[in-house]
Amino acid sequence: MVVRLAPRTVPSNKAPQPSAADRLMRLLDYLDPALIDLHLQGEDKEQILANLVGLLASRGKIEHRDALLESLMEREGLGSTGIGHGVAIPHGRCRELAAPAIAFARSEHEVDFDSIDGLPTRIFFLLVAPENGGNEHLHLLAKIARLMRDSATREQLLAIDSNDQVLELFNAREPA
Repeated sequence: MVVRLAPRTVPSNKAPQPSAADRLMRLLDYLDPALIDLHLQGEDKEQILANLVGLLASRGKIEHRDALLESLMEREGLGSTGIGHGVAIPHGRCRELAAPAIAFARSEHEVDFDSIDGLPTRIFFLLVAPENGGNEHLHLLAKIARLMRDSATREQLLAIDSNDQVLELFNAREPA
């Protein structure tokens, strides 16, 4: 009897490469310019989430704010969506949506979002997917997280003055 061992893998310091689905999907296809708030208000996690949900509602994306806010708070109860380096990507599902929606916001002051690195948060992406949708939102979540690994991108987002500049930055940083 011959036993073949699987080749030994050596950990790599290289960042994971985007999948084919990730390369085809662009954040700008899901980020409506009207869903950008560079002056997000809120003193704590719940206020930040409520204001992000309010942004979706004020632009006609959803009607039932309370249900989405409750869903987001339940998700936060499982573990913070604060990914570190001043960034949080709260996410959830909503039966009112036919396609995923992304809102981008920047707080004018640091907020304790229970991030994994313990640092305060100023950059927020709200990702909401249809309740019965597939895994498209997972690709978007991964794409945002990969984009936010870059310190220069985070620094630019903190310095940007207009919604158009946010869109230009994402367009420049995201491979076509």
